[in-house]
Amino acid sequence: MLIYVCMKNPRNIAKSVKKQPFPLASTPRTMRELVTEAVKTCLSAYKERAEQAKNPTPLTDEQISEMREFGKFAFGVHYNENDVNEEKAIETALLAVEDGLVRIFKENKEIKSLDEPITIQEEDVFTFVRLTMLSGRLW
Repeated sequence: MLIYVCMKNPRNIAKSVKKQPFPLASTPRTMRELVTEAVKTCLSAYKERAEQAKNPTPLTDEQISEMREFGKFAFGVHYNENDVNEEKAIETALLAVEDGLVRIFKENKEIKSLDEPITIQEEDVFTFVRLTMLSGRLW
């Protein structure tokens, strides 16, 4: 199943949010299943990037110009050699949603309950918003 996730591209200087294709292995029936599938998809992509980093290729002129616009040059080196615990990653993501640190929207409607049944159709658009706590003095 293919859905779209609205993401802010860190390389984009305008900081605009764009829809990115996001494949899922199965069709989730609840928000809990959607978060679980999303974590699995992200971990799969992470592991693939880590494997590709073992055999880096030279940068193309296009990649160099993109990195110049972003202001950071990266060479595809993956320094973290620790294996990712999928169970722990799923548990952490679900806890973040339960604690209100992550909000999830389908189209423009917030989905508040992890166990609420949802209907997901091909090419639906989701937005995951991670909230950041600010700290400082009140006086």
